[in-house]
Amino acid sequence: MTEIEINHIDETVKISRCCSYISEWLMLQPLSLGRSTFSALRARNEIYVDKTALIYRLARFHSKIFFIRPRRFGKSLLISTFESLFKNGLRDFEGLAIEKLWKDKTYPVVRLDFSGLKAYKDLGQFQIAFQSLLSSVFAPLGFHYDSENQTILFIDQFKMWLSVQPPSSFVLLIDEYDAPLTNHLDSAAVFDNI
Repeated sequence: MTEIEINHIDETVKISRCCSYISEWLMLQPLSLGRSTFSALRARNEIYVDKTALIYRLARFHSKIFFIRPRRFGKSLLISTFESLFKNGLRDFEGLAIEKLWKDKTYPVVRLDFSGLKAYKDLGQFQIAFQSLLSSVFAPLGFHYDSENQTILFIDQFKMWLSVQPPSSFVLLIDEYDAPLTNHLDSAAVFDNI
């Protein structure tokens, strides 16, 4: 046997072992299908591509970040990852890159999910549902709408409450921000109203 033939056999064996290892690894770790909750994905030991070093780079700055990506590109999973990090600290991040990087504390997290606001056909219905959403997600932090006070609109009461909150007192995550609009692309009148 020539040296070239021996090298070829060695490479074939290496590739075969590598494929076998990958196959075993994939059999041990289930693939996450349709799940967008980071903590559930980690609890089930599903496959997760570790991008937490990048998440750390974004999360360490206390600033506004706006992500816009096409549908089905993992925005909700990313929001859920931030939610888990800020709410629970490193609980769900064992063995991931961010585990060695993150030193910050936990925060109250408010998650506004607009996917529940898609079924409304006019501005009045949408406004009532939006106010209800804001009231319910901010109530645990102390916001209470005074419906008896007719002189101050809901949004003004909400802005006044926000203005007295200490800096960095909570994290606001907004998901599916475009859902009410994309649900009405076929109706220009409803789209414009919402």
